[in-house]
Amino acid sequence: MRAGMPLGESIGALTLLSVIEWRADRPDFGGFSGLELEEDGGFVAITDKAHWARARLVLDSDGVLTGIDGLEMGRLNDADDVDLTGYTVDSEALTREPGGAFLIGFENEHRIGRFRSLRAPEEALPTLPGLAAQPINGGLESVLALPDGRIVAIAEKSGDWADGFPGWIIQGERVTRFSLVRHDWYEPTDLALGPAGEWVYLIERRFTLIGGFGIRIRRFPVAALKDGARIDPKLLGEIADPPLVENYEALATARDASGHTVLYMISDDNFMALQKTLFVQLRVDR
Repeated sequence: MRAGMPLGESIGALTLLSVIEWRADRPDFGGFSGLELEEDGGFVAITDKAHWARARLVLDSDGVLTGIDGLEMGRLNDADDVDLTGYTVDSEALTREPGGAFLIGFENEHRIGRFRSLRAPEEALPTLPGLAAQPINGGLESVLALPDGRIVAIAEKSGDWADGFPGWIIQGERVTRFSLVRHDWYEPTDLALGPAGEWVYLIERRFTLIGGFGIRIRRFPVAALKDGARIDPKLLGEIADPPLVENYEALATARDASGHTVLYMISDDNFMALQKTLFVQLRVDR
């Protein structure tokens, strides 16, 4: 448990339950940008250099995160079943389809890749209309597979503040568009479906030279995901001050024994010594 954190305190509609500083002495560890929980208590995370990590959450009798056990890491493979390298490696979003395949959103070479397993070769999904026009560092940081088979994706950058962030809904061969309302300097970095399947939770991040990092957690109903929709998620909580503020880019949800939704976030340390990989557990109270 990381010392100095205000555990038990309210952050808007959220309560901070736990903060773990996750560490490993290996060069491929860090830069975590996507998170997916598994039914057996394990989780999968991806780095923004095309590595995956698998480990297990350690919870106490009250369901509070007390540690992370074990670590297995590997590298994602391209369509030829060799390591992803060079321009294609910037993996930024992780979700899992109902059938078990992993979907990963990439920047630089903007795309969504399907991986039947973590060691399987990449299968590229059809190109999303308008995605190629996004900036190199403004592609798909938020991708979410829904139980009904739809895939939702949101770009990190918006061309016009009034237009908001472009979003796509993929359903088989059909692709429709929506937009996410922009607030201040905050940009979307991940999506996660709530355990009841009713809400979509969203991390938004901002970074300025004066203010540093800031994080907002929002949510909107799944029912809002429609062709042409302009979605303005409700703010649940904001993290803008040390020691908790960091560069959070990965989000997942679970349900605790009392029926509350629990959020898990991981920060991207950008492989820099001055930043930390924090694993945060929050409870949604209202």
